[in-house]
Amino acid sequence: MKSNYSFITRIYDPIFYLALQPIRIAVMNELLKYQEKVILDLCCGTGNQLKLLSKHGFRNLYGLDRSDSMLEIARRNDPPIKIYNEDATKTSFNYASFDVVIISFALHEKDRNTQQALVDEAHRIIKTDGVMLVVDYVFDNQATKLSRILISIIERIAGGEHYRNFKSYLQNNGLLSLIKKDQFKLIKYSRMSFGAVTISIYQSDKGSGTLSKENATGRKPMLRLRTS
Repeated sequence: MKSNYSFITRIYDPIFYLALQPIRIAVMNELLKYQEKVILDLCCGTGNQLKLLSKHGFRNLYGLDRSDSMLEIARRNDPPIKIYNEDATKTSFNYASFDVVIISFALHEKDRNTQQALVDEAHRIIKTDGVMLVVDYVFDNQATKLSRILISIIERIAGGEHYRNFKSYLQNNGLLSLIKKDQFKLIKYSRMSFGAVTISIYQSDKGSGTLSKENATGRKPMLRLRTS
């Protein structure tokens, strides 16, 4: 299947790699205590976050995305990362499979229903007391005017639907509007990019959640052949 992100992929890495590297390093530093744990980057794109983690000693790394062109880049040089081409809202992973699920700059570009489905799926596949780390935008009085302008220009360039979803995400109070109190509790929160980007770490609470516990095996993900 030809990905809708084929054009974006051709410009994504050359333009944004260096700009996003400080954020990727900050994410890695937040996850150092999970170095021996099982980590999934949900909507991993070109895999740069996972490659950075792998370079610094993280071993149990998984990436999932639906973009063929981005996953082609993620697989270059055969990194020790297990890559899956799947719908991030309906993954094939067992209930409670991961210690950490990363969602980085993936929510704002999607429609409201998909945003909620992503967060709900992350909760399903995170282990009890595991964490979800989310990186995304917030435009409030702590974000500088210049950062808001520059980010808005970048998001507009990405295209009509992308930009509409971005605006809707911000108008609906972003990540905070997607978090259900019976699923997660915030344990750490920090800002970057002059206040316009947040790194939020939520601990999973499976004791009172509304998700079905069918297939609640708690096993690590089974190794499967890569798909494309």
